[in-house]
Amino acid sequence: MKQRILLPFSMILILAMSGCTQPNMNDSQRTKAEGAGVGILGGALLGALVDGKKGAAWGATLGGLAGYAYGSHVANEKAKYASEEDWLNACIRNARIINKNLKLHNRKLSREIIKTKRLVRLYKQGKIRRATLLKQKRKLDQLRRKSKQMIRMARNELKNQKKILRNARRSSGTKRVQREMRTTSQQLSKLNRQNRKSASTSVSAAV
Repeated sequence: MKQRILLPFSMILILAMSGCTQPNMNDSQRTKAEGAGVGILGGALLGALVDGKKGAAWGATLGGLAGYAYGSHVANEKAKYASEEDWLNACIRNARIINKNLKLHNRKLSREIIKTKRLVRLYKQGKIRRATLLKQKRKLDQLRRKSKQMIRMARNELKNQKKILRNARRSSGTKRVQREMRTTSQQLSKLNRQNRKSASTSVSAAV
């Protein structure tokens, strides 16, 4: 069943990737688009193998985010922008994308932890089969692996944001970068806590 889902989905993504870059893009835009395209394809294919269409969509989100973040870090060199304001705006847009996806991932991980704990209780009560619990455990473990990628990405983004502040003059833009930095830091701390909790929950589901 998953093979039937995977092939057409990957073909669609390849076509989407080919449309990511346009002739009138500058180097920084092209770098971000190419990075996102590669990330989307890789993440979607992995996700589809794990959880069909739903996994493909989630994998595409995370893969695209990771690819975009890499491309944006390359693009965050002031020399590639016409003004400091343009450069700061690009940095802030990138930070907001990352923070939004960190929030989404934290919410999804929290839901899966709660669901796994509930299934552990039901299994102990003899109300569900072992296979049902193990399927949920595999889903949670997949999210945990994604969490590690997100943690590395968030740490890199924080480093990038600190570098931005060091290189930017005092302006309203730097204040916005500082706000995004606080959000990134908060979401990273939450993700670290969630990841530890998911690890212990996964152990409890190993029946």
